[in-house]
Amino acid sequence: TGESGTYHPVVYRTGRGQFLLQTASVLLIADGEKKAQWLKKHRIFHHIGENCSFKTNILPAEPFLVCLHDNVRIAAGCRLITHSMTCSVFNRATGSNRFYCQYGKIEIHSNVFVGGGSTIMYGVTIGENSIVAAGSVVTKDVPAGSVVGGVPAKIIGTFEESMKKAELFSSNFRGKTTDYSVAALLKIKPVQFDIDKQ
Repeated sequence: TGESGTYHPVVYRTGRGQFLLQTASVLLIADGEKKAQWLKKHRIFHHIGENCSFKTNILPAEPFLVCLHDNVRIAAGCRLITHSMTCSVFNRATGSNRFYCQYGKIEIHSNVFVGGGSTIMYGVTIGENSIVAAGSVVTKDVPAGSVVGGVPAKIIGTFEESMKKAELFSSNFRGKTTDYSVAALLKIKPVQFDIDKQ
């Protein structure tokens, strides 16, 4: 069991010291796909599907409350918040013990990109074929096929619209390179800053 007495599958199987060592080990993996494979192999999350990437180094407090379906990409700096400790504040403010920790699952369906620095709150389900814009705070379910952004996140577009924009941008490179890195693409289509025009 975990410190709070709740069942934690990894701690239960390996013991707290081994769990902490495993957590430290995963933070050293820079490649998001390899990190997702490691998390899947060690059954850290409730479920991780195929072709996932977990680039962030911030693990949720209760990873067993997180489910990633197939082809989910979590960018750097994202946070998956699986509980709220406002109960401690409320209990102290009221001089009582009547408030308990609020928690919930986070489920991210297939073909979802979560942009860098985003926060996904507990109790949220993100539908398939969706995009969360960088820096968003997702507090409510995201319908399938949506692009959401902002604080709090709201629908700002559709998956299909984003795919069309990406297709148009990608046409600049098709047949010119097989390297998808920004460094390689900049050789084909460089950027120019206004300051450099002077």
